[in-house]
Amino acid sequence: MIGLFLVVSLACIYPIENLRWEIQLQDTLKGHEVEADYQSIENAFGGLGSLTIVIQSKDSATNFKFAQNLAKYLEDDPQVHYAEYATDLDFFKKNKLLYASENDLDQVIEKLDSLRSVEINKHNPLLVDLTDSNQTPADEPARDTIEIISQIESKYFKSLQQNFSNQQGSIRVVDVYPTTSVSDLQANRELLRKVEKFVEDNGKGINVYYTGKVYDSIKAGKALLPEAKFAGGMAALIILVLLIINFYRQPQLIFISAIPLAIPTIFTLACAYLLFGRINLFTLSLGLLLPGHACQVLTHVYTRYFHEREQKLSPALCIESALLGIGPVVAASSLVMASLFSAFILVPLPGLREFGILGAIGSLLNLMVCPLLSASLLLLLQQKKPFDISFSSITPNHRKRLFSFKTNWIIIVVISIVSAVAWLYSGTNLTFLYDFKKTEMQLEEREARALIAETGFSTYDPIIVMLPDSSYNDDLVENFEHLQKKGRLKDLGKIYTQYQFLPKVSVEKKHKIETLKKLISEDVLSRLSPKDSASIVEMFDNYENEVKDFVLSENIRRKFADKKDNPGVFAFIIPSSDPNNGLTCRHIAKQLMQLDGIHDKTFKICGTPILRASLLDTILGNINKSILLGTVLLWIILLMFYNKLSRAFFTLLPSLFAMSWVTILVHVFNIQISAYSSIAFVLLIGASVDGSLQLWSSYYEKQGGNAWSVLQTKLISVMIAQGASFIGAIAMLFSSHPGINGMGLIAALGLICIFISHFTIYPLVASTLDAYRILKKAKLRHERLIHKNS
Repeated sequence: MIGLFLVVSLACIYPIENLRWEIQLQDTLKGHEVEADYQSIENAFGGLGSLTIVIQSKDSATNFKFAQNLAKYLEDDPQVHYAEYATDLDFFKKNKLLYASENDLDQVIEKLDSLRSVEINKHNPLLVDLTDSNQTPADEPARDTIEIISQIESKYFKSLQQNFSNQQGSIRVVDVYPTTSVSDLQANRELLRKVEKFVEDNGKGINVYYTGKVYDSIKAGKALLPEAKFAGGMAALIILVLLIINFYRQPQLIFISAIPLAIPTIFTLACAYLLFGRINLFTLSLGLLLPGHACQVLTHVYTRYFHEREQKLSPALCIESALLGIGPVVAASSLVMASLFSAFILVPLPGLREFGILGAIGSLLNLMVCPLLSASLLLLLQQKKPFDISFSSITPNHRKRLFSFKTNWIIIVVISIVSAVAWLYSGTNLTFLYDFKKTEMQLEEREARALIAETGFSTYDPIIVMLPDSSYNDDLVENFEHLQKKGRLKDLGKIYTQYQFLPKVSVEKKHKIETLKKLISEDVLSRLSPKDSASIVEMFDNYENEVKDFVLSENIRRKFADKKDNPGVFAFIIPSSDPNNGLTCRHIAKQLMQLDGIHDKTFKICGTPILRASLLDTILGNINKSILLGTVLLWIILLMFYNKLSRAFFTLLPSLFAMSWVTILVHVFNIQISAYSSIAFVLLIGASVDGSLQLWSSYYEKQGGNAWSVLQTKLISVMIAQGASFIGAIAMLFSSHPGINGMGLIAALGLICIFISHFTIYPLVASTLDAYRILKKAKLRHERLIHKNS
């Protein structure tokens, strides 16, 4: 057996080393309906997030040149889809006339026509204007202005452009979109290294800061992976302390216990590779939860083993007796834990389902591996000489009732009523935490964010819409603007498509441009301001050169094209409300569904608000199903174990009280429930049963004893086993990830309540049963005595 476990453990090294660490929020949705769109868009567009580089120096020209060179440096890199550092104002100005609307042209034509009429009339010797007493001399023409430049730029360009710098140019932003997934940690690191190398070689005298989703993923990896190792170390330390407390008189058992504790978790990680190939944000916590459960199993097995050694039996008989005696109870407890993990399958969130499946597998592995491997090690190491086991028995030789039947009954009723009322009130007044700033790691660089705020560059990630082809651009924009005017898209700001960046050149517009061209003459231009006069000449020069072969600028074209260079297949929608608010994310998702093409799934859509809304809807809409299924499975297992409804009910009573108390404490301390911490409630149900099963099974097994004697006998083992269940919760409390930390807080509060309920509710109920049994026997003896006398 030891050889088999050793070989399998060695075989687990390769899969564990090749596990992918996918710890982004989007990774938990892999395989979800929303993630399917996400994956399709990523394959066509690239990473759905950017590496944002913020450049700061006093010289605006140096900043612009540096940003331009960086963009050119990354332009041909296969890891980069495109890089933006400036709005194509030169391109727009060059093509002003093409971008002007027909109404604008009508106004210009009307103005120039009036100027032309003035000039014609001025040179007509037969025309005398008798109404104008203060005629302007011919050599002082009026400098009329039509401001066509400012009209077009303020009306179109400002609504289309993204600000990449502040007014002084001392701060400039370069936004780099990769071709690889944002969750590809290795690719993100390579891209950052390339940029850092360019900055090192060319950025003398320039301050450079980094932010964006690509950088956040790198920082999250740097934060979470060491934290996982630290939390694992803390869990190992806590387990070691518990083993020392339990086996300080038999230090050789510490080594024998450590191996069975580690092996099931190693097997579970290997299963993660074989089944899913990765570790996600939820399954990361199994490395903390499963060792605690394994420690519980071993504690019960060794405690029973010690009791058997008191009988002066051989190690082999003691081990056999311990496994047969404690095996059914440990099996029932482990099956309950596995069933609670498996209940997460009802939540259609792939990351959470993986957590449930691996958690159930790990619980069953703990049940199988820990007793078998520990028994094998004990047998092997005691072949020549048994260990000296100095186990001080605290089994009492006297009976003691805690309270009278009446007193117990009154206390139980009072506690039940108060707990039920407080639970109903607290349960209906719990608040949910929708602020993702308090549930997700916030790793943005403060300096970078502060500088970006001065530029007007959007700090919200855009929602990306993937269209079948560019022909859908205009319909999408018209539909969006129509709904926005009606006030039905309150949380959505601007929309960008290639359609908006294309000039609208119709036959009528061409006719108006030709009309405008005929109005231009030296006399008319002389009446305009020098700026307008030069601009009109420049516009017509570009119109002649570009109208037949108009091509969008390379930056604009690449922005809306896919990797295969199909133009105009992407659109971008910028939220106007903060997507860190979960309720806002839900509103954004609902508002987007009003758009034609998104509602009927003609278009694919993704973005941070969509992912977060999907996460909330999936967990909140289904976590109650998991709790219900877990409770049903718990009842089934207890009924199968006891084959008696009353015994199953009494075993479950401490758990019911513990769950009501933790709900009350959450309300009293004003702790908000998050998508992460809600998971802890399901696991607490399973954790609460172990100690209760140990106490009640021992109580029913030794009917000659009473509640007090059983409590004394099982006190140490239940306390240590319950302490082992704290391992995962305590380790999670050290995490800087707010979601995992909140999960640990709820778990810790729940385990405290479970601990208290075991040593209050059990003795009260069990001693009440003792008193009832004693009264029943006394009554039966009294009846027999009366019958005998009669």
